[in-house]
Amino acid sequence: MKNLATENLNKELERLINFSDIIGMALVNRNGLLISSRLPRDIDERRFGALAAAMFEAIETATSSLESSQVRNLTIEYENYQLIVVEVDENIILVSLFDLQVDLGLVFIEIEEFVNKVKNIISK
Repeated sequence: MKNLATENLNKELERLINFSDIIGMALVNRNGLLISSRLPRDIDERRFGALAAAMFEAIETATSSLESSQVRNLTIEYENYQLIVVEVDENIILVSLFDLQVDLGLVFIEIEEFVNKVKNIISK
């Protein structure tokens, strides 16, 4: 990926991370390799990305027998927070960590806008 594209992705992640109740975010490829991230220091970025990619692939595999098998997002609720994994394109996923009490409707609007911006950045 071009240096300018990476810089633009970092700027967009920074903008989105300023949205309230977001703990951290990462863009990873389908192999779990980190492209860009804004995660708290206590989270191992490489492991976070790899585990999220593995979970997303596992749910895609598990649902492959359903009539409409393309997974758009995966939401996992933990005791104090929730993880949302969203497909950006066939090669990239967005992994987001949110406060448990976040308004998911607003979150998905923000994520959808971000995904569209990422698609524009990587298509250039």
